[in-house]
Amino acid sequence: MKTDFTFTNVTKENISNYKKLRKIYAKYKIKSLRNQGEMPGNKKMFYELYDSIISNSSFSNSDYFIVMESAKEIIGFASISTSSTDVVDIPYPYGEVKDFYISPKHRRKGYGRILNSYIENIFKDNKTNTVLLNPDPVSGIDFWKAMGYRDTGIHQGWGRHFVYIKHIKETSLEIDNAISELVTSTDLIGINPYNNPQIKEVYGVWEEYCKEINRKPRRKDIKNMAWNARKNRNVSFKALYYQGKIIGFTYKSDTEIKYILSEHSGKVSETNDI
Repeated sequence: MKTDFTFTNVTKENISNYKKLRKIYAKYKIKSLRNQGEMPGNKKMFYELYDSIISNSSFSNSDYFIVMESAKEIIGFASISTSSTDVVDIPYPYGEVKDFYISPKHRRKGYGRILNSYIENIFKDNKTNTVLLNPDPVSGIDFWKAMGYRDTGIHQGWGRHFVYIKHIKETSLEIDNAISELVTSTDLIGINPYNNPQIKEVYGVWEEYCKEINRKPRRKDIKNMAWNARKNRNVSFKALYYQGKIIGFTYKSDTEIKYILSEHSGKVSETNDI
């Protein structure tokens, strides 16, 4: 295991030393957005985004783009803000981990924990106690839980964008209370064809639906519907979550299907979610 790490905040002054980081960032961002269920653009878009992030970190007292290296080899990077309001709309600023990446060949070696420890020290130095982030729903949940983050219960947008929180030193009741007011018992969220755990959970509900209409359930039907919704703006395929579990779905194309598991139908009958 490597132990000789250096950490550098990339700015306009030293960006020429990290030319290959542009391509690494673009590739990471495309995969990350796919995992979130969004449609990423081309690489050029993310080259420009990378340049914009570095420019902001050069002139901002709260934005950082930290590169972790060993013997001039890039191990990973993290983009953070010590004062943000972008993750959730509450009247209190908080820290945010915007991007977090470890090179595939260096994963499962404890390097992610080392990089996280470094950025947490930046938060501490800036007296930022509470940090929020949207973990990658395909590959990031277990890691951020291991780092001490917990699910707020807020799930926003396509692909089930989780919102996770960590109080680095002490609990902030103001922020916790403000976030709790945003949590609802039900969420109607787009189904992400890249998110296999979500697809599997939806399939369990799909099986029950097929039993009721005397149709043979096929797992590929769920993925086909998810891909169809992803590619066609006029099509939607969403899961109905109740207290974090999928209890129904809606599928709208030329026709529309709305289904809730019978044992849960009374729990959401008074909502407009489905």
